Amino acid sequence: MTQMLPIYCADDWLMIRSLAPDQVAALAQVARQQGWDDVVPGLDSLSLSWNPAERSLETARGQAEALLENAAESPPEMIAPPITLHICYDAVWAHDADIVAELLGITTHNLPQWHAAQDWRVAMLGFQPGFGYLVCDAAIPDIPRLADPRSQVAAGSVGLLGQICGLYPHKGPGGWPIIGRIAETLFDPHSASPALLSPGQQVRFERVDTDTLCRLAGETA
Repeated sequence: MTQMLPIYCADDWLMIRSLAPDQVAALAQVARQQGWDDVVPGLDSLSLSWNPAERSLETARGQAEALLENAAESPPEMIAPPITLHICYDAVWAHDADIVAELLGITTHNLPQWHAAQDWRVAMLGFQPGFGYLVCDAAIPDIPRLADPRSQVAAGSVGLLGQICGLYPHKGPGGWPIIGRIAETLFDPHSASPALLSPGQQVRFERVDTDTLCRLAGETA
């Protein structure tokens, strides 16, 4: 990183802005090793908090600047290994496939192939525990939020909003255009690692039918 990026500071928080997704993941891994109280990756930012009784604002800013100057790309073992998610694009789950396909300039029939062919990676988690925000290198036209959000979407629903692919971990309301549903559980509070995904992780989507989806999810078709 040859150019110093903007750092915005508060009393016990600072934010590094204008990062690429890969930079966010790499810097977050290094920051966790450095003992910041909280490390929060964003889509293009990294927020860090500290205890003001243990370090001053000036010290924290200097450490953040050193982080930017010295952090190399994370070694492969520091990023979670790639994961395959089993997705069903059948109409019963893909409520807004027609709308999304039209905005992408492709047919609804070709939408699953397009989506599964992208090299997705996790940019951040947020909104709900385990909710994954995924990005790819494809040039995606703007896809707006639904004018009338749904009162209920299924856990595992997969949406596209703007240039982000979002994965809903829980059943509940949602305003993203939905193109499918995955079988995997994205957040398990009883697990040693509750969130299935982590920033920087590569994600591959494998297409399955509704029967397979329900079998993998432990549901009745």
